[in-house]
Amino acid sequence: MLSICNFGIVEAKGSNNLYLKTIMLMPRIACRIAIVTMLALSVFTTTAQSRWTEIPGIDLSKFKPSDFTDQELDIPYYLKHFHTFANSVTETGADKGFINIHVWRSPNDNKPYNARIMENILSLAWFYCTNRPWNIYYSSPALRVRLEAALSFWCRIQHTDGRFSEYGALKWNLPATAFATKFMGETLRLLKAGPPIDAAVLQNTIDADRKAIMAVLTMEDLYQHGRNYSNQYTNVWAGALAYLSLFPDADISKLLPERIKRSASDFQSPAGFFYEAGGTDFGYNFNTHHSNLWMAYHYSRGTPLAGSFIEEEKRFYNWIGYNAVPEPGSIYFTINRAIEMRQKATTTMSYFTISPLGEAVEGIRAFNLNSEEKQKAIAGARKKLEENWPNVPPLAPGEFSTFSPYAFLHRSHFQWYPSPQQKEAAYKKLPYIKSDKFIHQKMDSRQPTVFTYVRQPGYYACFNSGPRLKPQQRYGIGLLWHPKAGSFLQSQTDTENAAWGTKPESGKLFEADTLNAIFSINNKTIEPAPGNRDLKAGTLMISYALGNDGKKSIAFKEKNIIIEVQHRGRFTEYIPLLLNSTDSVQLISPGKVILQKAGESITILYNAAAKADLEETTLRAGKQRVVVLNLESNDSISYSFNMD
Repeated sequence: MLSICNFGIVEAKGSNNLYLKTIMLMPRIACRIAIVTMLALSVFTTTAQSRWTEIPGIDLSKFKPSDFTDQELDIPYYLKHFHTFANSVTETGADKGFINIHVWRSPNDNKPYNARIMENILSLAWFYCTNRPWNIYYSSPALRVRLEAALSFWCRIQHTDGRFSEYGALKWNLPATAFATKFMGETLRLLKAGPPIDAAVLQNTIDADRKAIMAVLTMEDLYQHGRNYSNQYTNVWAGALAYLSLFPDADISKLLPERIKRSASDFQSPAGFFYEAGGTDFGYNFNTHHSNLWMAYHYSRGTPLAGSFIEEEKRFYNWIGYNAVPEPGSIYFTINRAIEMRQKATTTMSYFTISPLGEAVEGIRAFNLNSEEKQKAIAGARKKLEENWPNVPPLAPGEFSTFSPYAFLHRSHFQWYPSPQQKEAAYKKLPYIKSDKFIHQKMDSRQPTVFTYVRQPGYYACFNSGPRLKPQQRYGIGLLWHPKAGSFLQSQTDTENAAWGTKPESGKLFEADTLNAIFSINNKTIEPAPGNRDLKAGTLMISYALGNDGKKSIAFKEKNIIIEVQHRGRFTEYIPLLLNSTDSVQLISPGKVILQKAGESITILYNAAAKADLEETTLRAGKQRVVVLNLESNDSISYSFNMD
């Protein structure tokens, strides 16, 4: 570098000798001109040399669908768009290494302080480290420099105590930190076996990952946050186990089992669900939480730690076994969804159909793809790829997960699919399949939420009650299912006109608020208790107040369900029905509606004086559309579902 004063050159360190000798022989003015020229040339040369080589696109037509294995049929999409993604890594400045493209997470959150964006380092590492004939990016120098820059940036944005931020600069939180450990765990596994990268960058990354793991395992405030958002915390099960598979560590080895043991009751309700926002959420429970368990089981399989995951899965799938019902001729299960706290999941097919813990937990097998269904899905995906080759869907920047690191997270992890016979055996043990007559109740211990399930020969019903925990929740009848026709009523989350319930002429749906139900069997009051229990046989009656001006009761009889509503003034009863493309629902006459499903008839009878109409909606539950039967009445109404 050159240091300059009014008298010309005072010091020259590391400069070009020819430039220096020339300048020292010049008059002062000429010297200054030469210096400016030399500096400009030097900056130009340095800039030209520092520019990263552009990562080229790929011509898929030079390859064939048969070049991709059955496990790689989704890769052409990512392969085609990888250059766009990788070239988005910021090349210069304070944010050098930041992945500056809106393809993972909300565009509004795509900020350099958000470590969640940098989870996509895994995508960079996967293409850099995966040696396949079609992967033109394997060991690419142009990709390496971007990968190293991204890793260095990730290390720079970490707090000294190991935490990362997400929603604002210096706003350190659990999800940014715990998720980082999961994705970085898989990244480090790839890098250990892959082409070389800068040793200092790699060591810094290893150190940063360990700091993040230790932060999650030792900071009590992060653990307390995890008690309400279990899917966020349990990322560290996966991340820590991946780290330990690479780098033995006494501290992590001691802390991890302690946290897992403590979390058994803190993260999971005695009813069976994993806590999300302090309640239940099928989306996060099925999706992120089970991603965490999948990876954790991969690394712990055959060890005592795996037993902890197996036991919690047994409890969870007991919960799911009561809250998800099968659709005839389909792999879909419709969910008792309206109690969900955060996301909106109508069916199990919205989320995971893979869980290797099915190897050890029989209850999982009923809901996962079996080996034949998996092969059928593969054949369909290959056929679609061949028919459209070499075209793939376009990249859609701005969408939440158009280039997601989850696409690469589980590719090396253990998979297990039940045989058709194993799946059928598990299916037959589902409570409403195993028995055609029972009353079962589950209750949380943290909140007095009560979930009641009634099986009669003609139907299966889910009824939900308790305090209003989140505005999107809806209580009351959540799901009705016919053993031959499938689900025919599903209360819809976060709706006023498509959730089952009663709405006064001027006011909100009563079932969108706290619902304190009274339960009785054969006129004997039942007091709910935390946990799971079967109730005595008989006719279950559930009743509750409708504000200060009314009351409602539901009688679950052997062949029908009878609802009685009394409320001063005009009100509407909303009944959200589910219809497949071949189903129909008709207003037959005043007081009678017939729903035809899969060759079965379900009759809804109501007071003839009530005004009835059918309202199509844009809502769907899996492949079924939601059609709402509205019954408008004054002061009172009685109606029934009849499954004769």
